[in-house]
Amino acid sequence: VLGRSFRLEDAAAMLGTSAAELLPAVDEALAAEVLVAIGDALTFRHEIYWQAITDRLTPPVRQALHCQFGDILLARGAAFQAAPHLIAAARRDDPQSLARLDQARAAVLPVSPHSAANMAVRALELTTPADPERIARSACAAEALAAADRLGEADQVIRNVLAQPMSSLQQARLHCALASVLHRRGLDAQAGTEAERVLAEPDLPRGVRDRALIALLQARAGIGDNLRGAELASCIRESPGDHGRGVRVTALLALAVIRWDQGRMEESLELCHEAILLAARKPPDVRLTEARLTLASRLADIRRFGEAATLLQLVGERPAMLNDLEAAASPALVRARIDLAQGRLDDAVAEAETARRTADKRNAHAYRAHAFCVLATVALRRGDLSAASDLKPGPAHQQHLAALCRPVRIAVAVAQLAEARCGPIAAIPLLSETYEALGDHRSALISEPASMPWLVRVALAAGERELAERTAWVADDIARTNPGFATVSAAAEHARGILDSDPSRLGQARLLYEDSWLGASAAEDLGVLRILRDEPQAEAVACLDDALDGYQRAGAARDTARVRRRLRRLGVRRRHWAAHQGPDAGWESLTDTERAISELVSHGLSNQEVADRKYVSVHTVAFHLRQVFRKLGISSRVELARIAVENSPAPAD
Repeated sequence: VLGRSFRLEDAAAMLGTSAAELLPAVDEALAAEVLVAIGDALTFRHEIYWQAITDRLTPPVRQALHCQFGDILLARGAAFQAAPHLIAAARRDDPQSLARLDQARAAVLPVSPHSAANMAVRALELTTPADPERIARSACAAEALAAADRLGEADQVIRNVLAQPMSSLQQARLHCALASVLHRRGLDAQAGTEAERVLAEPDLPRGVRDRALIALLQARAGIGDNLRGAELASCIRESPGDHGRGVRVTALLALAVIRWDQGRMEESLELCHEAILLAARKPPDVRLTEARLTLASRLADIRRFGEAATLLQLVGERPAMLNDLEAAASPALVRARIDLAQGRLDDAVAEAETARRTADKRNAHAYRAHAFCVLATVALRRGDLSAASDLKPGPAHQQHLAALCRPVRIAVAVAQLAEARCGPIAAIPLLSETYEALGDHRSALISEPASMPWLVRVALAAGERELAERTAWVADDIARTNPGFATVSAAAEHARGILDSDPSRLGQARLLYEDSWLGASAAEDLGVLRILRDEPQAEAVACLDDALDGYQRAGAARDTARVRRRLRRLGVRRRHWAAHQGPDAGWESLTDTERAISELVSHGLSNQEVADRKYVSVHTVAFHLRQVFRKLGISSRVELARIAVENSPAPAD
């Protein structure tokens, strides 16, 4: 009952004896090779031994033993470890076992929402409709499910119970949980309304008030209500004694998001660090993961990829504290953006698809919208406009959600697809609100620096110089107020260089960019300008050659073809680049990530073990393996192992 691996002191506690008294039995089991000693635990040598012994226990006996060990762990304060035993021991006709689940759920929720949700759901399942505790357990289940991002289940529990008569406090708890669910679905305006409804109630217990404040902070940051959001967050930050740690961490993160959106980048990074330090105090708060992911996303925005990857690794090392969106969708989106910036387009698609599937499963449409941005950019760079036309920011019946999920960034991605298909005139109507919002909401220009010069370029092409000037002014202001951030400085120079037809600014942008695709874009614009100014052809060709090389390294086939066409018009022909394209099938067609995962699988590792080694989600490993099987024309891991061995480097003499 203790598991395939167990500690001797736990067995002794269950038997009411000492570890020393068990030594003869342990020696006998070790000699018979039923058990082996691994680290500080004893382990059944084969799972089949453990399973055979477990199966011999009748269900009532097994249930009683789980109950006994759960009580032992609860007495030690180890509620997280007790959770699976308490779930296995719970019975409908046993109020004490349900009370144990309630106790453990409350203790585990701050550190493991997923485990707390499992216990809360089990307790609710075993609570009869006539039980006076049913309303309270429904509220607890809703809170835990919302915290674990099991959004559909949480919504169903809340809707089912809200129609029943209950106290104002119970209603407040349920509306708090509903606000959290709505926020994760991208419906922040509705989430804010629910949270404000709760906070209007007098004499709320501090715990309920804190949860409502958390929901309101997240909602205001989510819809870009920067003025009221910053006011509330700053008030909480300045009066720490009036609020719990969770509210204070959320206030710091909300303020960090708002400051980033306002273009105050250094302050935003400092707030993220402050939130991490606060959440990391012992015992660590569940929002430590959220704080690390928020900072990782900001660092990816400014191309500090190594630091972002380190934070993602730290997130992956605490799986018990993660819900599905934090474990799969959020890190996958950050990794997708890193892969995209570094030209690993296949890997970017794999990570974005992982995030999108997880978001769809949880009805978390905001995450789907962010995945759409990555997938749309990849499709554009590859020139696969047929695939791009199939992309949607959200479900077909909920396209309005895109307007609630960082509107500028989503609108730019949608407009870029329209411009690629129908030209700049088609993009402008989709960007009318975007150009208007740039002064107040700058995060899209910071996180996607390519959007600064693109917005200027498309406005000029459509004959809307005023819009181009407005964008260039905002880009200049971002760079001026954030010295030391090379990417935004380069993007501002690039945007102004296009607007003013200034070769020196375009050349400066070309030097400042640390991203191959961005540098290539500036080089192309400089080459085109030199052609238009009738400068020596050799200088224009040099710029276009530089652009060609950068686009090729970024895997941008569509941009590569466009530059090659420009060169042909100048009478210059360049060989088609193939180094990064490679064959469509076979071992050589695999990306570096696909090859690394294949080699780990060939050594017998499971998908979960590969995910742990690579610090990615198991969903991402499965996606890569599907691509590997398709490229190699195989259907089993055995075949993959054979091919991996055949293609492994020969050992040195």
